[in-house]
Amino acid sequence: MKKILIIPVLILFSILAAAQVSRVVTGKVYANENGSLQPLPGVNIIWENTRQGTTTDSDGAFSISQKNNQHMLKFSFIGYEPQTVHIDGEAPLEIVLKPNLEIEEITVVQKDRGTYLSTISPIQTERIGGAELHKAACCNLAESFETNPSVDVSYSDAVSGAKQIRLLGLDGIYSQLQTENIANFRGLATNFGLTFIPGPWMESILVSKGASSVLNGYESIAGQINVEFKKPDSQEKLHLNAFASADGKTEFNANSNIRLHKDMLTTGVFFHAENLSNRIDHNHDMFLDHPLTTQVHFYNMWKYNNYKGLMLHGGLRFLNDERQGGQVDFRKDMPRNSSSPYGIGIDNRLVEAVFKAGYVFPSQNSAIALLTNAVQQSMDSFYGLHDYEGDETRFYANLIWTQDLDKNGFHTLNSGASFFLNSFDEILNQRLMDRKESVPGIFTEYTLKPSDKLTLMAGIRADFHNMFGTMVTPRMHFRYQPDPRWTFRLSAGKGYRTANVLAENSFLLSNFRELVFEETIQEEAWNYGVNFIQKYNVADRDLTISAEFYRTDFQKQLIVDRETSAQQLIIAPLDGKSYANSWQVDVRYPVVKNLDLLVAWRQ
Repeated sequence: MKKILIIPVLILFSILAAAQVSRVVTGKVYANENGSLQPLPGVNIIWENTRQGTTTDSDGAFSISQKNNQHMLKFSFIGYEPQTVHIDGEAPLEIVLKPNLEIEEITVVQKDRGTYLSTISPIQTERIGGAELHKAACCNLAESFETNPSVDVSYSDAVSGAKQIRLLGLDGIYSQLQTENIANFRGLATNFGLTFIPGPWMESILVSKGASSVLNGYESIAGQINVEFKKPDSQEKLHLNAFASADGKTEFNANSNIRLHKDMLTTGVFFHAENLSNRIDHNHDMFLDHPLTTQVHFYNMWKYNNYKGLMLHGGLRFLNDERQGGQVDFRKDMPRNSSSPYGIGIDNRLVEAVFKAGYVFPSQNSAIALLTNAVQQSMDSFYGLHDYEGDETRFYANLIWTQDLDKNGFHTLNSGASFFLNSFDEILNQRLMDRKESVPGIFTEYTLKPSDKLTLMAGIRADFHNMFGTMVTPRMHFRYQPDPRWTFRLSAGKGYRTANVLAENSFLLSNFRELVFEETIQEEAWNYGVNFIQKYNVADRDLTISAEFYRTDFQKQLIVDRETSAQQLIIAPLDGKSYANSWQVDVRYPVVKNLDLLVAWRQ
């Protein structure tokens, strides 16, 4: 047994040793402006015939590792003549770039690939861009995964129109859902939050599988989905969008970006309105095919960048969403009794404030970031004869310090502290339930990247829950890329989740069975994963094959028991083992211009 354990350890140390066989080339790059030499920041530096490169800092300085077979170093910057220098010594370099002939402003346009599998990040991540969102013809976030093989979206129940996602074979409650790296879509927003993000507001969606970074919290078990909104400093000045369906659903979206002070201060205004008031019953079952909905949504975003290391971001969001479902003949003003048609009504109101700040210190070796948001949401609803009301106020803050431990960036440390506060009041049929969560936490994460081929990231966090005590969350990610066309990744980590029994299962109230539940528990699980990505050159285009396996082992889990009683739905902790295995293989290939092929198999 000892020999078996020693062999992989020796292999790992051999990889680490081989990856670090290099020396470091340092120097400065200057611009020759009318005979005067000025440091030139942002110069692109790359070894000839490789993808290994870097850029100069604000003082024109740079450092780049050199392997034995690398001798020609290329320097380039827009508006200056490029240079290629032969490196044969160890002395610091001084490179002077000469201005090129002045040219008029040009715009570089690149085709959006739609979806992109990252081979750089140690965490398996897929980016869904604007081109892919257009293919799905989506109207909101819930409809944005139509063409993605990793994420399934289905109705929790057709009467209310609530939707849920599944990732790695697990319900969406086990994935951490974020907007711009801040946890969201939780609590009262669990069932309908995906429909609260209009498609025209989104810039991209990042889907990460397995345990995520400890910087983002303790909640990610199956993975993480992060939505990036369009930025107020983007080139899109005005976007108008209108939609109408044959069933009578109408939508209108308006986005506008305004530059108030050059490129330093910008603001974005986003507006969304939708309405479906036609009572449609195509299959004549006396129930509405779609709930009647009315939604008004407004978001004002601000961004400040002084281009000297400081960046500020803030926003205010307001939402009002009303929906009605059930039998075609039901009206909200009818008396609610056993002789009236069956109906449901759900009204959501939400206010959110976001503030983020980041600062990169002049040395370029350290940075600090603060992410905060505050949300107030209320829900008034009824499901037949059941009444359910909820009121939730939550606050989240995350402070992160990033420090390069050496001048080459081989060793990086991220540390910080977070705080989560949640006040939850619920009333089910005059039964009052309230809960207050207070969770301070600390974390640290170390990243080793001795070369572009190898990344090892290990982190741990400790959170102190006022209801469930101390939670320790270790996570590890490993990436090895022996050449640009082959990538191997491993991940392992633990996750916790506070179950919001009523809010997450309110759609079950549409059933006539009695809802029986025990006290809230803290769910707990381990996740392990392995991923391979291989690229082949076929007809001067990349054929990409990705294969993965993930396993989730639950130590504590809350389940919905539909079998024990015909009159009751019982929500209780599982007494036994629970796990989920997920396999996936997909092949991607750009057949011709504007035609991409994606074939996937998942089990």
